[in-house]
Amino acid sequence: MASMDTGDGPSRSGRGGSQWQNNRGGGYNNHNNYNNYNNNRGRGSNRGYSSPGNRGSYNNGYSASGYNTSGYSNQGYGPGAGGRQAWGGRGRGRGRGRAAGRGPLHFPDPEDIKFLKVMKGHTKKVTSIALNPDAQQIYTGSADKTLRVWHMETGQCIQTIDAGGEVDSMLLSGKMLIVGLHVSAEEGMVRAWHIDLGTDLVLPGRHRGAVLCLAQAAQLLFSGGQDTTIKVWSFDAASQAFQPLVELSQARGGHDSSVQCLTVDQQYLYSADWHGCIKVWGMQQGQCLQTIPSAHGPSATPNYAGLVMGLLPYQGYLLSCALDGSVKVWAPCETPQPNGVLEPTPNYSHPSSSDAGQREEYGGVLAMCGTSDSKQSAVVLTSHSQENIIRMHGLPDFEDRGQLSAIKDARALAAVPGGLIVAGDAAGTVKTWQWR
Repeated sequence: MASMDTGDGPSRSGRGGSQWQNNRGGGYNNHNNYNNYNNNRGRGSNRGYSSPGNRGSYNNGYSASGYNTSGYSNQGYGPGAGGRQAWGGRGRGRGRGRAAGRGPLHFPDPEDIKFLKVMKGHTKKVTSIALNPDAQQIYTGSADKTLRVWHMETGQCIQTIDAGGEVDSMLLSGKMLIVGLHVSAEEGMVRAWHIDLGTDLVLPGRHRGAVLCLAQAAQLLFSGGQDTTIKVWSFDAASQAFQPLVELSQARGGHDSSVQCLTVDQQYLYSADWHGCIKVWGMQQGQCLQTIPSAHGPSATPNYAGLVMGLLPYQGYLLSCALDGSVKVWAPCETPQPNGVLEPTPNYSHPSSSDAGQREEYGGVLAMCGTSDSKQSAVVLTSHSQENIIRMHGLPDFEDRGQLSAIKDARALAAVPGGLIVAGDAAGTVKTWQWR
């Protein structure tokens, strides 16, 4: 099969990754907790591709530019001017509310948005999306155990790949599509495909259960799992292989419940879990610098209302969303603190705490994505469990920017700033829109 034609994916330059060294006091012990693993474990080789490849390590055909070590891969939109923001407070907007007791919402898309395509092929929910505007390609992962490659303009499926398990998470870094998946209830793994060469490998060190989230900073790769751990790898350019650095477990100040989301911003790694806990990690030594317990309130079974579903950096602030139906804004500490990076209470919450009825009406937030419109104004997109729309709000004022209709329970969102918006829903359908 011919290799896919693509260029380097979008990225944002950053710093901090190269400082995770195994000889630093208090830092990482290389290969810690990984002695029982090796790169050759896996199920078969080269699923969905005809070209041969070594699953254990990169062969000589991999170029040094395959893994994008120049910066961050998962920032939804470019950085702004910085500085402290005045959040919320604008009552006007372009969207429409929802009266109590009404049925599903069907509104026309905002005037500055154009609907493009409906793409069908997945047979179960779409869990993750990655975009490559240089190659005009959309990558989607699903619980149906496949990856699909779509052409951005035509909406046609270019390729279907057997992922080897249910896809839980995905990110694009340079020419590598990195996927978190689980092959059974007790076994999860991270797998990387080289897009140009069509070869793939399984990273050493497996999660026990689903790999729920991925993040990248420079040569570092992070995965968060259902097993409550965060695993860290370093990409070694000389050997063209991912080397395990450490497992951030509860014993090292980590989470005590499943790690649902990760994101990176400058020198910090942010993580959040099913109990609603947000943690801030220093990227120089891998130490937990701060814990915000119950960031979205209690998260007890069976509804897990405080479960944090997404994290998004914005101009030094951190946005979090949860199944309680809210998006919260966490401000950086005004004065440096030894165990504080963010203020321990949110700077703003949307809807506000006085609008609890509106939160219940929307339902829990399932996914969140940051982007910018055609005029480079920042916009945050959220999908909710009780609505068949995607809500859009301007930042930092949370001005209502309208809704994208006719997509129910969107589990995955992605966007190109000023360009394409892509959503995947619980039925396996993918839809696209474009800023005018």
